[in-house]
Amino acid sequence: MTNLALRIILLVVIVLAALGIGFMLRRLAVRRMKTTVLDDWIIQTIGVAIFVPFMLIALLFVLFLVTMNFQFLVSFWEHVTTGFQNKDITNTILNLLGNIILSLLIISLGVGIGRTLMKLIIGHLPEQHLDVNIRTLLARILYGIIVTIIVFWILSLWAISFTVPVVVISAAAAAFAFSIQDILKDLVAGLYLLVERPFHIGDQITTADYTGKVENVQLRSTRLRLVSGEEVSIPNMLIFGGIVVNNTQYEQRRAAITLSIPQDEFNQHETPAQILKLVKEIESVLVKPEPTIAVSRFTGMFNGTADASTGATGQIVTLTLRFWMPGGRYMTVTEVMCALHKALPNVDLVVENSGGDV
Repeated sequence: MTNLALRIILLVVIVLAALGIGFMLRRLAVRRMKTTVLDDWIIQTIGVAIFVPFMLIALLFVLFLVTMNFQFLVSFWEHVTTGFQNKDITNTILNLLGNIILSLLIISLGVGIGRTLMKLIIGHLPEQHLDVNIRTLLARILYGIIVTIIVFWILSLWAISFTVPVVVISAAAAAFAFSIQDILKDLVAGLYLLVERPFHIGDQITTADYTGKVENVQLRSTRLRLVSGEEVSIPNMLIFGGIVVNNTQYEQRRAAITLSIPQDEFNQHETPAQILKLVKEIESVLVKPEPTIAVSRFTGMFNGTADASTGATGQIVTLTLRFWMPGGRYMTVTEVMCALHKALPNVDLVVENSGGDV
């Protein structure tokens, strides 16, 4: 009885120790690999590969302590292998299990390596070598090549003729060609967008209906983060076939402000020069291109006590001020508006073009 209790205690200790060491080594390896460019898929696969040997060791100790005899393991294996009277069936089952395990390992490692290379190309290849659009395109092409290699490798592992998948793919392509025309159009349009580069990932663009930052150009759609905070997915075909304004292509932005001045306070030679001088003194307004101002409209004012002959009691002179500022300095318009209001308190000011985040 005492001997049995000792066996049970020793069995529990050894199993817990083996599993504990396996879990600890797996956790350390996974934590260390998390800081690398390896994809989470391949990290978890390696983690499982580290843990499995310790689980097998624990199982062997269980069998050994149950019998306290190594010969039991040998006889147990012989019993398993001789349980099948037909050796061909035994070999078939063993080969089947081996192919299944190897296929799962190839898929896990292959997909993990492919995703790791995608992450490495997109995020770690220097920007001066290739822009983000080309990097994204190359990464997806490389991932597709790796997936194709995995498929044909598994087919060869299962001794399936390559003509079979070719025939299946051809039949599937013919059957679904008409039903996925729109998807194929979006796919081709996405490839054109990545190659022609009308905009880059990270740019702010304006389409027919939306304005936002380009988060990603996917196979079927382009994802935008709108200036209002929402995310929208636009089919690539709509972007490729429509008009797109790239708001961040250039570093300089032009703003426009209209000034409505009573005619009796307007001097053709002094007022525009005074306004230009005031604007040029603001630090965030660019010197080149120079600010410009021009009379854009004369407006008559009328009321019930107007002169009987003309009905006019005065006129308003409308000036349009245009100036340039660095991209992202949207407070410049506010600074100009405050300076103009302080110098010309009787003038109506309207921002026609903020040159900012639309």
